[in-house]
Amino acid sequence: MQSARLSKIFQSGFLLAFLLTAPVRAQPVETGKVDAIRIEQITSGLPGGESGKTLSVRQVLWIDGASRRLRLEQYTPEKDKVLDTVFLLHCGKEKETSIFTLPGGGKKYREHSGDLNENQRNRRIHELEQLRILRAYSARERKLAMKKLGLREGGKRDVKLEWKEAADHLGFSCRRLTVIENDTVIIDAVLTASLPGNLAETSGSYFEMYRRLGVFSEEVLDKISGIKGIPLKAELTVITDLPRYTISVNTRQLKNEKTPTALFELPGGAEKIVDVPTFSTCPICGTRGETEKMGRVFTENGVVYVDSERCARKVQTKLKGAGAKRRP
Repeated sequence: MQSARLSKIFQSGFLLAFLLTAPVRAQPVETGKVDAIRIEQITSGLPGGESGKTLSVRQVLWIDGASRRLRLEQYTPEKDKVLDTVFLLHCGKEKETSIFTLPGGGKKYREHSGDLNENQRNRRIHELEQLRILRAYSARERKLAMKKLGLREGGKRDVKLEWKEAADHLGFSCRRLTVIENDTVIIDAVLTASLPGNLAETSGSYFEMYRRLGVFSEEVLDKISGIKGIPLKAELTVITDLPRYTISVNTRQLKNEKTPTALFELPGGAEKIVDVPTFSTCPICGTRGETEKMGRVFTENGVVYVDSERCARKVQTKLKGAGAKRRP
């Protein structure tokens, strides 16, 4: 189960780099083709390497802003001509999302229907667990630990934005954006608002679809809502309920090109890979769900899987009451 959780987080990390340029709004140019943005980039710091090492990979992505579809080709580390995985992302107007993963770019695929916002829900539950454990620390130790972990009392998150001038990159004029959450730099990006071709005036907010991937907290998403531009260079820190990591993205090429619509679709005759998940039942509300998507509360008797932050708080309250009764 843990490997499945890791795979899901890594997938969102890959797509995070992918969506750095997502929300441009293109217009169809002819039947069977769309006017799309093509980006080639190097992404470093991705987890998943042997012995805990991070990965540096070549990625090529296409963005069909009109249909809200994206394609990412992920190449093999140190073999940047060998295709490792293809990701397809289809977004509806609200929360409808489908993420398709094609290992080796072949005709077998996995599908994740719905967004990945359980990542951030479970992160909040995990942070509540950390705060509960830290109550046993001395005041000084608790303060130091909370600073190191980027925590605030009650799970509060303080988000700040900073803008600075930046040098041109790839011939585009740029500005630098830094987003800080609880003293941790979440986004440090060099942005350009100048898109090539007839997309120059249609950049929109490039974070429009991030909410689907569960990579940033709601507080960060609210703060950066409406910001326009495309990052050409960026460092992003991903925080979920798993250990945080920072990825670096460096764009090599950005251009406008007419792209076949089939590029954003599953190949003909594609076969779905069906994975059999495990299920757990929340002891508070009785909801039964996939174990890897549920939040976790750690007890003396093992892990309790919960459906929501509210359920996690109720479990913690029961644990606190049980601990008080055992004291002499």
